[in-house]
Amino acid sequence: MSNQNQLALFGETYRIEPKLKSDFLRFDSANPTVWDMFIQFTFDAIRAGHKKYSVASVVERIRWQTDIVTTGSKFKISNAHRAFYARKFHELYPQHDGFFRTKPSVADQ
Repeated sequence: MSNQNQLALFGETYRIEPKLKSDFLRFDSANPTVWDMFIQFTFDAIRAGHKKYSVASVVERIRWQTDIVTTGSKFKISNAHRAFYARKFHELYPQHDGFFRTKPSVADQ
C-alpha cells in the first residue's frame, strides 16, 4: 500500500479510500472558510458545555450559515466529508480528542 493511501492518526496508520480522501482534500483546500466555520462552531459547542457532540450538527450549522444567513458563492459539503473533518479536528486539537462521536468509516481504513 502506498503512503498516499494512508493516514497516520494517534500513533496508528489507517488505509483511506483514495477517491474519498482526494475529494475531501480538494474540497478542504478550495474552501478554507468551511474549516474556519467548523472550528468556530465546534468551539461554540465546547464553550456551551458539551463534552461530546455530533459532527453532523456542526456541518448542518455550516450549511445553514452559508445557505440562509450569508450570501455569496454556494458550495455543497458532502456528507462523506464529515468523518474527515471530525478526525482532522481531533488530530489538530488533541485536547478535544473524542469530542465527536465517531464510528468506523473509510476515514479509518
